[in-house]
Amino acid sequence: MSAAEVSAAEFDTDFGGLHRATPRAVHRLPSAFPSALLGSGRPLTLRGSGHSCAGQTVTGDELLVTYAPESATREIRDLGEGLFEVPAGASWHGLERYLNRRGRAFPVLPDHLHMSVGGTLSVGGAGSGSIRSGWQIDHVERIQLIDGTGRHRWCSRTDHEELFRFALGGLGTVGLIERVVLRTVEHEPRLHEHRTDHASLGALAEHTIQVADRGDVDFYSGLAGRGRIRSTIVWRSAGPALPCEGEDCTVVAQSPVGQNDSHAAWTPLVDRARMWADYVVPVDRCVSMVETVAAQLDRAPFDSPATRVYILVIRRRADAVPFAFAPVLPAPVSVGVGLYATVERDPDAVADVRKAFRDLQRRCCELGGRPYLYGVADLDDAKAAGLYGDDLNRLAELRSALRLERVNAQLPIVLAAGRT
Repeated sequence: MSAAEVSAAEFDTDFGGLHRATPRAVHRLPSAFPSALLGSGRPLTLRGSGHSCAGQTVTGDELLVTYAPESATREIRDLGEGLFEVPAGASWHGLERYLNRRGRAFPVLPDHLHMSVGGTLSVGGAGSGSIRSGWQIDHVERIQLIDGTGRHRWCSRTDHEELFRFALGGLGTVGLIERVVLRTVEHEPRLHEHRTDHASLGALAEHTIQVADRGDVDFYSGLAGRGRIRSTIVWRSAGPALPCEGEDCTVVAQSPVGQNDSHAAWTPLVDRARMWADYVVPVDRCVSMVETVAAQLDRAPFDSPATRVYILVIRRRADAVPFAFAPVLPAPVSVGVGLYATVERDPDAVADVRKAFRDLQRRCCELGGRPYLYGVADLDDAKAAGLYGDDLNRLAELRSALRLERVNAQLPIVLAAGRT
């Protein structure tokens, strides 16, 4: 990480933030500072780019530590054999541009590329490439983690493996991810894209299950909003023969950066808030989860034209790491269903949406799924214990041993761990 930004209080300007704090001076500090800061024992909140955290990274009287990506790309190192060491503060946009120029690409990109690498790895990270390549955290070789004593340690499947399993997808609860080593794939600039319109969300869900059964798809996403329900299938290379023909099929001769950055121009809202939540269920429960989400669209504020429903397929290898708090399931194939609403910054409206999301979370768990913790994910103690079991108890022990009790202490998962 090239620099950290530190502020006594800061906006959660993350397209999901619901709380405000009075912004104060932001200081840029040298790379050695995060270690000294975490070892200081002061109350800290760790944040990536602050995208769709739903207020979880808002600070009041404590310090906010967040990445500054401007110079991070210059610190990327090519380790050979497709491995790259990347500062966690780098944006996916900067990283992917760097990789593409060298004939490489990261297999799973988010749809908003201006998020930080460390931030999305701290929540899991999914995208249209998940149908072939799983979660972003499935492509991490190792991470450099800073604990509450200021100590740096490299963690992987074989070194400090428990911290590796807790840190990736762990929302910064066991330390600050400073650097990561990522596995990349060969960059293919020619993409073949096929689009399908659907009459209903139910039809999209059925189509998603059919696509999930295929083995040849490289990218897949479904999106409902603004009166249109559409899915997109993408293959990495068109090759001599096109997988499909017609007006809804095209060969895209450009970088995946252009394919996955549809929200780059978004700006934070002032009088309204984007409240987002995602739920991951086994693929055979996809229709049930989508039906539950669809039932919300007839009531305010989900009946707004700004509401979106987003669907992804996640396929993981059998030997994938069972990360502690990421929304990973035992089933090899799962489906992520996201509901993204824009609401007035009115306490009653916000409370109504949070209740709806709690109902969806309950349904997700009934279907054998897990909620994605980065958005609106209000967990009570019983729900957290049911989802994470012994890992929740172990989290409290690790935080104590690593002297992290005052880091990200306001997160629901941390509060639940402290009370179990």
